[in-house]
Amino acid sequence: MRRLLLIPILTLSAQSHALTLEESVAEAINNHPSIQQKYASFEAAVRYKRAAVGDYLPQVKLYGGVGYENVRYNSGQRVDTELDRSEIGVRVSQLLFDGFRTTSEIDRLDFEKEAERLGLLSDAENLSLEVSRVYLELSMANKIVELSERNIKEHQEVLKNIESRRDKGLSSDSDVAQVRARLATSQSGYLSARNNQMDKQARYYDLVGQLPKDLHDPQPDFNFVPTNLVDAIRLALENHPEIDAAILDTQAASAQHEREKSDFWPTLSLELQANKNDNIGGIEGPDEDARAMLMLSYDLFSGGSTTDRTEAASWRYQQSLAIRKNTQKQVEEGTRLAWNAYEFIGQQRGFYRENVDQAVKAEQGYNKQFELGRRSLLDVLDAKVEVFLARKHYITSHYNYNIAAYRLINATGYLMESFRVDTPEAWTEEK
Repeated sequence: MRRLLLIPILTLSAQSHALTLEESVAEAINNHPSIQQKYASFEAAVRYKRAAVGDYLPQVKLYGGVGYENVRYNSGQRVDTELDRSEIGVRVSQLLFDGFRTTSEIDRLDFEKEAERLGLLSDAENLSLEVSRVYLELSMANKIVELSERNIKEHQEVLKNIESRRDKGLSSDSDVAQVRARLATSQSGYLSARNNQMDKQARYYDLVGQLPKDLHDPQPDFNFVPTNLVDAIRLALENHPEIDAAILDTQAASAQHEREKSDFWPTLSLELQANKNDNIGGIEGPDEDARAMLMLSYDLFSGGSTTDRTEAASWRYQQSLAIRKNTQKQVEEGTRLAWNAYEFIGQQRGFYRENVDQAVKAEQGYNKQFELGRRSLLDVLDAKVEVFLARKHYITSHYNYNIAAYRLINATGYLMESFRVDTPEAWTEEK
């Protein structure tokens, strides 16, 4: 099956052809601001990690200066000079040991980068579910509008028939008034259905960026729907990107704790420095030097700041553990709710199908009995309403069942895969 390739931060021109659900999902992920925002956050995390890796490399600095210098004493000798001083030099330093601060910082930023990537995938999964829901709700709204139009036409036909019977003396004005009242009710219901249809169109446009046209009737890939609640929860806990992101946030907090502890260690570096100066310290003429030195720095006392930062990082780690546990509980709860909706709506759909079949049979029987004078007009009208409501309930349950299936697939983290939508290479781990 053809897979749709997503390109982040890409603006596509409007298309005239009808979009499938899979194409609608791809369009939304390509263009929706929430995904662009999350992608930008991910790219920023990639750059922060690269910046931290740079601390492993030699640091080269060029410095210089020129200006006026007045010296009155120098090295115990009385000097009183006014010279134009100039300095230029280069310093190369290579970090040898910093108490594992750089290593811990790189680990922390790497975990955060991967957490951002998984958060991006999670947002894309959730946006896919929202597009699926709106797409199906709009398809359902279209069907209900068609059903409402059909209901109006059927009531108009009944009204025409009753008016004809009245003219022949077989019905009364009250029968005509009763049918007209039911016709007005059906017309009011049609307007309500149209209002709901237009609301769904507006929501679809907000997500996809195009006005809907000739939507298809999508079907979930039931190969991705778990067969029981136990498997659903297992898949969700193993695969859901939000859980993986929470685990990475915990690892990032642990790495931050290690980074803060690095200030208890000394820092050792190798420095190479060369200077070419002139008129330094009140002595006229050149002043040049070069040196190579091992430099040691050890913070003996910092007012307790290092200890406080380390303890704060430890509490941040505890916070991340609690967030991770809460995320797992939320994913499991969401999976249970999705499974319950899938199971019960599926059972309801069967009853609504039976309701439609029996209501149609009853309506047909009532029409025949009305012609024979064995049923009242009210019976016929009530039967027609029953058929309309039965069909409406079945349409609603049919689409809600598919929405529940997409929701269950989303709960296990496989929704985009079920759509055969590839994530772009820019979203990959190797960066």
